[in-house]
Amino acid sequence: MKVLYVAARHDPRDLNAGSGSDYQFYQAFLRMGADVKIIGPFKDSPSLLERGYRKLHRLFSKRRYAKFSNRFLHTSNEALEQELATDLPDVIFSRNIAPLLLCKTSIPIIYRFDTTLIGSHEQWPIFSELEYRRMLQWEKKVLKKTSLAVTHSEWSKNILTERYHFPVEKILVFPNPASLPEPIYKDSVQIPQNISPPLHLLLVGKENHRKGVDIAIRVTELLNKNGIPSELHIVGQQGEDHDHILYIGYFDKTDPTQLNTYLEQYRWAHLLLHPARFEAAGIVPGEAAIFGVPTITTTAGGLATTVQNKVSGIVLPKDSSPELYVSAIKELLGNPRIYHTLCRSTRERYEKELNWQTAGETLQRAVEKLL
Repeated sequence: MKVLYVAARHDPRDLNAGSGSDYQFYQAFLRMGADVKIIGPFKDSPSLLERGYRKLHRLFSKRRYAKFSNRFLHTSNEALEQELATDLPDVIFSRNIAPLLLCKTSIPIIYRFDTTLIGSHEQWPIFSELEYRRMLQWEKKVLKKTSLAVTHSEWSKNILTERYHFPVEKILVFPNPASLPEPIYKDSVQIPQNISPPLHLLLVGKENHRKGVDIAIRVTELLNKNGIPSELHIVGQQGEDHDHILYIGYFDKTDPTQLNTYLEQYRWAHLLLHPARFEAAGIVPGEAAIFGVPTITTTAGGLATTVQNKVSGIVLPKDSSPELYVSAIKELLGNPRIYHTLCRSTRERYEKELNWQTAGETLQRAVEKLL
């Protein structure tokens, strides 16, 4: 099987690029035994006219303009068309709409995305209305060419079928797996019987506000005020340490020493806090699940697929207050048996679903069926 992997912004050979998903899909194709050719990534260099438009846009709107410039759409498509003129793959794969928008081909296209533009705009509107409408037309055009849409939540799948009228038989859904160098970590994990004080809380994320760092800090403060000694480690960001709060910083997963230090944070944690205000398809709950660490999160975006309620964590309603997180944590503290069972089922879910060996096999079956 010949796969043309069209990389737009992130190099799929680099685990640290973006969320690491480009790398994981590339590795999944290689494990299938596919002959994978990569074109890209491409540099976005807007024209002088578009740079001027963007300056005006910033003056009149507090929100963003489109993700890609018109030049990027054309240059990435030209590279794709040039490749197709010399070598025909069995399938084209991309995690980005830009190279696919202007492409004209009968070769099956696999388009992977965390969620749709409609879904993200309704829950986390970062683009101006004008730019959103423009990008929505791009997305609809690409979906019309798509033979297999790969996404990571039932929430995203429902929007595809109900709002875009995309055929359900062309959708592949699997939860976003842990993004680590190995497709699956098989080392045995000691499941704790209870939570021994102080309570170890972990948050992993690069964006402060969207990932809800302030919510996690408030949860930690409330727990300590309620007489429950608690510590919070924040990985992926720099900040000022204060009582019970420690900023750990960023780790390079391709460096074995840094990777092990990163994984030590999960070994240290009793619970992963993931109070994201929006998350299309979270990755870090899958990493926590390696070590049997349950996640406490909400139904924001696609998180209710990433974290299965009462199986790999606790899923609260969207926009839950810090007090609701505290109540959920208190319930686990007061019921060691429930916590122990939750830790065990969290690890089991990693072994069954939240690893790239399983996800790759799921992808392979779908691609073989498509071809």
